[in-house]
Amino acid sequence: MFVQIFPMPTLFLVMLLACGHTVSGGETTQVDWDAAGGNCEVRYRSGPVIYVEDLLDGRLVGRCWSSDGQVDRAGFWREPAFEIRVKSEPSPAVVRGRLLDSGWQWGAFHELQSTPRGVRHVVVELTHATAGIHLEVHTLLDGTAILTRYLRITNRAAKPIALTGLAPWAGRLWGQDAPFALGHMQRWESQFEGWFGWMALKPGCNVLHQTRGLISEKPFFALRNDATGQFAMGGLGWPVNYFMEFGKDHGLTFKVGPTAVNALRVIDAGETITTPAVHLGLTAGDFDAAVQAMHQHVRRCVSPPIKPELAHRAQYLCNEDWSVCIFRGDDFDEKHMRDAIDVAAAAGLEVFILDCPTWCSCYGEWLKPNPKRFPAGLAPLVDYAHAKGLLFGLYSEDEGGRDGFTSPPPGCTIGPWKESRVGREHPEWFAGNVLKLGIPAAAAYWEKEVRQILEHYRLDLYRHDFNGCYLGEGSASSRGGFLESDYFRHYEAFLAGSNRLRTAFPNVIFQQASAGGDRNDLSVAGVYHEQFSSDRSIYPDFYRMAAGYSVFMPPEIFVTCHGMAVPKDLPDALTTLRGAYAIGQTPMIFEGLLPRSPSEFTPALRQHHQRYATLYKTFIRPLLPTCRVFHHAPVHATGGVESADWFAMEFASVDKTQGWATFIRLTAAAPATYLFRPRGLDPARRYAVTFDNNGATQTFDGAMLIHDGLTIHPPKGTCSELIRFAVR
Repeated sequence: MFVQIFPMPTLFLVMLLACGHTVSGGETTQVDWDAAGGNCEVRYRSGPVIYVEDLLDGRLVGRCWSSDGQVDRAGFWREPAFEIRVKSEPSPAVVRGRLLDSGWQWGAFHELQSTPRGVRHVVVELTHATAGIHLEVHTLLDGTAILTRYLRITNRAAKPIALTGLAPWAGRLWGQDAPFALGHMQRWESQFEGWFGWMALKPGCNVLHQTRGLISEKPFFALRNDATGQFAMGGLGWPVNYFMEFGKDHGLTFKVGPTAVNALRVIDAGETITTPAVHLGLTAGDFDAAVQAMHQHVRRCVSPPIKPELAHRAQYLCNEDWSVCIFRGDDFDEKHMRDAIDVAAAAGLEVFILDCPTWCSCYGEWLKPNPKRFPAGLAPLVDYAHAKGLLFGLYSEDEGGRDGFTSPPPGCTIGPWKESRVGREHPEWFAGNVLKLGIPAAAAYWEKEVRQILEHYRLDLYRHDFNGCYLGEGSASSRGGFLESDYFRHYEAFLAGSNRLRTAFPNVIFQQASAGGDRNDLSVAGVYHEQFSSDRSIYPDFYRMAAGYSVFMPPEIFVTCHGMAVPKDLPDALTTLRGAYAIGQTPMIFEGLLPRSPSEFTPALRQHHQRYATLYKTFIRPLLPTCRVFHHAPVHATGGVESADWFAMEFASVDKTQGWATFIRLTAAAPATYLFRPRGLDPARRYAVTFDNNGATQTFDGAMLIHDGLTIHPPKGTCSELIRFAVR
């Protein structure tokens, strides 16, 4: 279930004291609660942020947010802290259901065991007697300015109820009128993932309502208060249809949640469900501080743990389902894959990934490789990759989601799900060609099959694809007399199964690549180590999208296949390679950037690739897990991905001793130079700055760099520059 995005084992148990006392977990988190006088107040503190809630007259309400550690009780608010709508009868006359906005009674307050990362987990229990519901309000505090909130809903009635409306978190963020701006993903089309931009909020209700199904416009939001200079950063852990509502009236209110035309979820008598989580925090300071808070939160509270020797490995992707692939048809076979492995090893890469579904005998038959192309199966390739010092990764699309290729490449036997064994034997498990994981038998089959794939092929990296996008409301099923959207149960099963698989295979890198980038939300990021950001590798859009995504999630959890486009849609070769290793993401090199065989790999080209691979492994990768990310262009505090024609991002160590910055000129119309004023350095220190284009190193005072800046002027032949800085 959704709660399983926090899979870490327990470090210690914090014992609660009596009512009215303080539960402390160190210097960065604190929880106070008071049940005196008939009302029950809970005060959460994480880092500098304080959030206060109160059970007031039968309603759990948000009382205040503070980003500076100070609380003004005189200005307390009364907006509901969540929204739940239910139907107890399947009558079509009551479409939206009953709003449970009052009638709640205090049940209990307790704290679950903290995690090794120091995440505190607090639970408030409420009951609603007339609706027959027991509610657990879960809040996680990780020491950053971002808190996590989800609900667990138990049906204590004697018959099923339908959950028809849900906002796991709601309330007021600011109590005074001001100019407010909303930053969010502004394009929903596939291959425009991360298309971040700002819009001014208008007086009244501002609603973003996404009903297209699985698309690239994910429910992240940044709110800018132009009167106070504060930012609120948030996101909903939910991959498909959602709403985000912001009310500009005497300040700003918010409400975020999943949505469906039919019931979101039918809850049987005695059953408990867990809602998607909302991640939200209020930050003081500038846009950089807000971004750092979100990155720290994702690293500490969302991303699953991974062994250091598996983290951020440089990858080689080999497939044949793109027109620019160099191995097509009969060339996509064991012999040529051995050559590709040799080239990948010589280039300094660390993982070889056999991509796209055409390696198997038939779409859906993932345990049967194509007998013509891989007559001995994949075991010889796995062994060969390991002998060359590479990890072996494999693609599968075992969840279904497309009918195969209407015009398959030569020699490709790919077909729709109905041609596979499971499709023939269990057509009732499918909605179209999507395996309905809401059906327990289908979910068990899927999880078992993935486990078999991992074990049978001895995988080091599992690359999961799913192409059931643009499905709108999706399918629906009748349950307990209600018509229920299948999405909720599907993602319950998908997330829970993925989490169990990842936990059972700790030596495997789990990478999701659903529809190229249409599942990059905070729920899926909680169960997969790596997120494939987009199939769109076209210059300059790719770099704009990378800047946009990194507003909300740390860039190192993303991989994108650099070079997967025709030459006219790529920058110069140096910029392509430099971008692969130095924009903060986990590197992935497309087969087309390298020669087909070792004999074609000239010493000069080999040395060129090895130099950047070495730079990444020795300088950049050690900084990735904790580095601070600064957006200079095109994304910044008031600008989106289209606001400038330069890509400029800075990555600096927390102690300000070292870092790097990457610059890419995005259009011919862009100014020939870019003035870079670093923001991650210490003005009291001196830095050695190395320019990658000419290899020169110069020493500068930090104060001078910050105040006067450096002029970046790529030489003829390239549109990019990379600089490294280190304390002298």
